[in-house]
Amino acid sequence: MGDNAIFATLGGAKRLGRQVHGPLDLADLIESGLPRASAQYLRERLELSEAELAALLGVSAKTLQRQSARGDACLTPHQGDRLYRLARIAALAEETLEDASRARQWLHQPQRGLGNRMPLALLTTEAGAREVEDLLGRIEYGVFS
Repeated sequence: MGDNAIFATLGGAKRLGRQVHGPLDLADLIESGLPRASAQYLRERLELSEAELAALLGVSAKTLQRQSARGDACLTPHQGDRLYRLARIAALAEETLEDASRARQWLHQPQRGLGNRMPLALLTTEAGAREVEDLLGRIEYGVFS
């Protein structure tokens, strides 16, 4: 999975407001503030509620509502980093399962290889995200999970 897949999962140039040519461009964009439109795009793509997105970004749903009401067009670097993590895992799931709909369902369902935890629930931490990545790798290479 490459940066282009993550870029597309974040909504591409239309939502991000510019082209991204590599990991350093993504890092700069996260640091300067990913557009809120990108978060909304990913929320809709993964069929997340506003509360689920807020939890994955490490903020309350009220905070997201306030940001939207104030017209804050960008996420904080912390929120952007978490959104990037979500996009990275979503792109990997789509690549591994070869279908966006199957990937979305997989992310929302408890997985035996994760101790019957839902992959999305583990994405609030980097350690959890690594476990989800590891399971997707085992699925990709046909290792019993």
